[in-house]
Amino acid sequence: MNWRHDPRLKQLLEKATLESLFKNQSIYCNDEVQEMEITLRHVWKKYEKKDTLIEKLMENQGNEAEPLMQESWNSLCEKTMNQGQDHTPENMLTFCKLFRQIGDYQLACEMIWCCASLAVQEFITTRQLKVKLHSQNDKRSFMRALSHEIGNQFAVFEVCHLSFFSNSHKARCVNAAFVEANDFVQQLRTYHLTEEKKNELEKNNFNDDEL
Repeated sequence: MNWRHDPRLKQLLEKATLESLFKNQSIYCNDEVQEMEITLRHVWKKYEKKDTLIEKLMENQGNEAEPLMQESWNSLCEKTMNQGQDHTPENMLTFCKLFRQIGDYQLACEMIWCCASLAVQEFITTRQLKVKLHSQNDKRSFMRALSHEIGNQFAVFEVCHLSFFSNSHKARCVNAAFVEANDFVQQLRTYHLTEEKKNELEKNNFNDDEL
């Protein structure tokens, strides 16, 4: 039998390839190492050019094998990064309900803040506004420019965000802010944005680090 077709050699090369991809394992604990090894093996199993890579390694063509190894690693990174979920304001309010039920008002406050932030971004996206907001101050300025009333309402959620760090909100305050957040989301979705107002908002510079 041709030595290149020996399954034992193939297994050895697969093991060496995985170890090469997994260079930094010494900085992780055993559980993390095991989890990452399982992930790498899964990616390796699904990698379409695996046979080509093994062939290059068998023929000692390291220069041609290296790009293939990098490609398999990139596929892992891209797949992992794309597994995130696109959250909505409603998602955040659902999480808020959960944290309220277990009495964790600190995290409930932060979910309310996240809900408001996502609602602002949703408004900008759905109305196709050419506006970029990079900070909490930017969001505050934008809300005040949109409407004095909505700007004041947004301040409620800023206080919730502060309470995440100070843990000052109790059940009554969280419940009131939750109702406000629901109303805030609906107000933004039904807000009548005129072309004049849209142009006014787009001309404003809400990016505080550029002022």
